[in-house]
Amino acid sequence: MKQTIASLFLLFLAGLGSNPGWSQESQVKLFALQVNSPADEDDPHFAPSVNALLTSRFYFSRQEGKGKPVIMVSKWEKKANKWGEAFTIGPYIDSKAGDASCFVGEEGKFPQLIIYATRKDEKNSNFDLYKTFRDGPGKDREDKAFMPARPLISLDTDEDEMYPWLSKDQMQIFFSRKGKDGWRLWTARREAGSGVEGNFAEPNLLNEIPPGFHHVTMNPLGTLMFLQGPVENNRTGIFQAKKTGAKWGDIKPVETLNHPEGKIGSKSPNLSRDGLRLYFASDRPGGQGGLDLYSILVSDLKLTKTN
Repeated sequence: MKQTIASLFLLFLAGLGSNPGWSQESQVKLFALQVNSPADEDDPHFAPSVNALLTSRFYFSRQEGKGKPVIMVSKWEKKANKWGEAFTIGPYIDSKAGDASCFVGEEGKFPQLIIYATRKDEKNSNFDLYKTFRDGPGKDREDKAFMPARPLISLDTDEDEMYPWLSKDQMQIFFSRKGKDGWRLWTARREAGSGVEGNFAEPNLLNEIPPGFHHVTMNPLGTLMFLQGPVENNRTGIFQAKKTGAKWGDIKPVETLNHPEGKIGSKSPNLSRDGLRLYFASDRPGGQGGLDLYSILVSDLKLTKTN
């Protein structure tokens, strides 16, 4: 019986991973981000500004070869109309063992939250989720450091926890955990009465999302998700699912983004806060080497209907 279930699951993955709809003619224009370099850029995250005096920021991770991943930041330069030169996020977050994927509150709204994955506990090799705040813009209006971070104890285990995403009201978190059956998608709500700065309750597994599909991002209504999952030749692709009632519907590949070339594929989808633009990482041809970051309007994705 177990062999039959395993065989059916492999067939399910094969159907999702194939990309017969991809063709050069079907592609739309992607925007390569100015922060790209010969190193690997991954885990894009756009934090818009809600204050006219402060600029929007773009967060991502960068890894040089086999070195540790580092969270980087780029400010939007209004006069030049481009993203500025990237710099590390700061001493209270940047650790010796490596930091990656983050979710950051809106720029100019304080206290400003950041939740991110880190190997801050150097005695363990796994990633855990940590959180901290920045309580003001600082003397130069925006560069005050985040305060020292603390682990999200109710979410962290001996396994890897990464890729946080918060709902629009910041009362629910979605994240990935790597267990015996691979990466799975988990969710937790804040404890009753704790507010947007409160602790999260014990998490629950989203059973309708199969193993291997995770690293989620959602539109403001919480009705459309993008996530990454396995495709052919042991690569990664980007998928979509829509919520019908209380459950998520069928997972469908976003064929526009899943280029057939590249050793890694396309991964790490991340929506702008208004849900109109999707950022992602890919080692598709034409980049600067390794993983590079791209963006595309969601309206250009030609999304397929899901059940």
